[in-house]
Amino acid sequence: MRLAENYRFVQEIVRQQRRGTHLSLTDVYALAKERRPRIGFTTVYRALSRLQRLGLVSKILLPGAENAYYEPAGEPHAHFRCDLCGSVKDLAYVPSKRVVAQLAKKHRIQVNDVLFSLHGRCQRCRERESA
Repeated sequence: MRLAENYRFVQEIVRQQRRGTHLSLTDVYALAKERRPRIGFTTVYRALSRLQRLGLVSKILLPGAENAYYEPAGEPHAHFRCDLCGSVKDLAYVPSKRVVAQLAKKHRIQVNDVLFSLHGRCQRCRERESA
């Protein structure tokens, strides 16, 4: 597939982050601007949208979060968001295909994607509360 140079550049920025890093649009833009000072915010936004549609970048929407997060597309997994500090962590969990199929059948729906997130307090915030 052919991508514009700036779109490949944005994909590379997301891909270069360590596993488990979740970047907001603003984070991606800041990283891009460091390396290409003339790149525009709209260009980064459009690149992320296109990369998501192509399945090259995952967009994570979490209830309570002010922003969407982006990460390299990869194996399905769940996310945990701390309600106090806002940190987001990957969780090695995916509901079984059997459970998803049962839910779809029971509610007469077609499931195209499963996004699973948990919310609560992370270990660091829990330790601060108990100190």
